[in-house]
Amino acid sequence: MRKALPDTMLNGKDQPRLSMLSNWVLDHQVTEIVMNERQFWNFVQLQPIAEKPWMTFMGRQLRVPSMPESAQKTLGIFENAGTATI
Repeated sequence: MRKALPDTMLNGKDQPRLSMLSNWVLDHQVTEIVMNERQFWNFVQLQPIAEKPWMTFMGRQLRVPSMPESAQKTLGIFENAGTATI
């Protein structure tokens, strides 16, 4: 089930934690995570510095529809939902 990350999660007001995100994924049986661009960049800050930003979290695909398409393609998180695939 594709689910949007709650606005209050990873918003930068409190110290975000990956454990909070992993609990949310498991509690809500999420298969794809949809977040806004601010949440994505806060999420990236939780990752090890030497790594490229993750395209998935716990095997779930990340979607950031509010991010410019060119940035999504560069990061490897672009979803081309507009074209039909077989």
